Amino acid sequence: MRVFYFNLFISIALIVGGFLLPPMGIIDGSVLTAVGELLMFGVLAQIPSILDAVRNGKSIKVTKGDSSVEISASGTQDFPGQQ
Repeated sequence: MRVFYFNLFISIALIVGGFLLPPMGIIDGSVLTAVGELLMFGVLAQIPSILDAVRNGKSIKVTKGDSSVEISASGTQDFPGQQ
């Protein structure tokens, strides 16, 4: 969890610094990639917590547009029209 909060703090500091400091030139694509990777480390640090939640019987559902993914510990899925 410390990794998540550390990355969150650094990411917010970079965002605030980007708004407060005047442009010093063109932002290279490698800078944008580095910030994206930094944010991804915070997400990756949460994977053990997510897996523990699933093992403890909680379910996780992610929906984006028409797609949705649900993870549950029971191993069964309920589909509309299935009995």
